[in-house]
Amino acid sequence: MSPKIIGRQRGFTLIELVAVVVLLGILSAGLAVRWSPAGATLNPQAEEVARALRHAQSLALSQGRRLQVAVLSATRYAITDGGAVITDPQGVRQSFDLAPGVTLSGTDLDFDSLGRPLDSGGNLIAAPRNWVLSAGGNNATVSVSPLSGWVMVTP
Repeated sequence: MSPKIIGRQRGFTLIELVAVVVLLGILSAGLAVRWSPAGATLNPQAEEVARALRHAQSLALSQGRRLQVAVLSATRYAITDGGAVITDPQGVRQSFDLAPGVTLSGTDLDFDSLGRPLDSGGNLIAAPRNWVLSAGGNNATVSVSPLSGWVMVTP
């Protein structure tokens, strides 16, 4: 004697499976359009520039001298003493290259012996100083606040 099936069988219908696959396709297509490798590189590069600015500020303060974060080109920046690239106390030369496809625009920024941000004339900056990094149509901004020198990254 064979067992009888009572009630409705459980499982997915073909229509339900097709609907799920279509929804997953739409979601993945939307994600692929929003995500780009350049965007994935941009934020870490902006954080690296922010770290270099903070490091220059810290070195100026600890060494009691004026240091500059200089934009050497659209893809290179360095911490200098106003002329030559410096070497930090651990012996690391403070020159940095951006990742391929990332560019930087901004002007040189000095820090005095108290860690305060200065313009090229040696005066305290009166407005935030912004450095803009660009990659693949995306931008990230690294801002340095006047007086305090607070460094902030905004995507």
